[in-house]
Amino acid sequence: MTKLKTSKFDIVSIGGATSDLMFYSGEGELISTSNLTKQKLLAFEYGAKILADKIYQTYGGGAANSSVSLAKLGLKVGVIAKVGLDDNGQKVLANLKSQGVNSDLIKIDKNKATAFSMILTVKGADNEHIIFAHRGASDGLAAKDLSLNKFKTDWFYISSLPKIGWEGIIDAIVKTGSQIAWNPGSAQLKRTSRLKKYLPKVKLLFLNKDEALEFKKLKNTKGLIKYIQGLGPEVVVITDGATGAYAYDGKKYYFMKASKVKSADTVGIGDAFSSAFTAALLYDKTIKTALKWGVNNSASVIKKIGAQNGLLSKRQIG
Repeated sequence: MTKLKTSKFDIVSIGGATSDLMFYSGEGELISTSNLTKQKLLAFEYGAKILADKIYQTYGGGAANSSVSLAKLGLKVGVIAKVGLDDNGQKVLANLKSQGVNSDLIKIDKNKATAFSMILTVKGADNEHIIFAHRGASDGLAAKDLSLNKFKTDWFYISSLPKIGWEGIIDAIVKTGSQIAWNPGSAQLKRTSRLKKYLPKVKLLFLNKDEALEFKKLKNTKGLIKYIQGLGPEVVVITDGATGAYAYDGKKYYFMKASKVKSADTVGIGDAFSSAFTAALLYDKTIKTALKWGVNNSASVIKKIGAQNGLLSKRQIG
């Protein structure tokens, strides 16, 4: 029997890869609420025609964004995702290859279109956004698509996974014994009771403040991050927008302020932060340095249009 040829990666990213349309408008209004997990709403006049000031075609998805980021930081990166047999799928693949990401593990779905997002950015002080996402082929990603016998890696970076079958994907990854960095998606966060059983297997868990509140309604961030770390992850990181980012390893709390920069849009800054933080640890940096890398990478991305255009190299990030 011929021995199967395997590839060796520093890290493999798993999740979505999308074609994105950036839609800019100045007509929306932000409305504050008293809901702790939905503190702000974006409103438009009902029945109105909303005009776009600008539109841009870009690329996104948690696996794509993180893999491009990790590759720019000098790591050998593979990506596992699913795209459609369409023009958008070919463009997504071409973009990944042009960024130095190995896309050999990506699966093609002949029956579903490549995932697509319309990202509405409200022009204003923060240029915040809302994403209208069609997961398309990404929703078909399953454990059988991982091709774990075709490569070796010491790390997996996991982002948003399909609503159905995500537990099988995590089960398969856990069995490899590799280190896991996880930035759960909405489908996982809606099932925190199921998600919790995997947390003792996780090296790095990334959440934003709203996502962290899904685990426990605690306004005190230190108390919240300590509670989540107590569920099993070795290190928990909570990002809190313009305030900054917190980390806790069970022994020490860390905090780093966000950089004050002019925002073009906020798309992809979570992926930029989490991937850079992860990369720092792969390079044996401290948690303090990892926070700095995350803050610097996200600050650079926020100044550019799209999720991947502002990502920093290893030389630039320090």
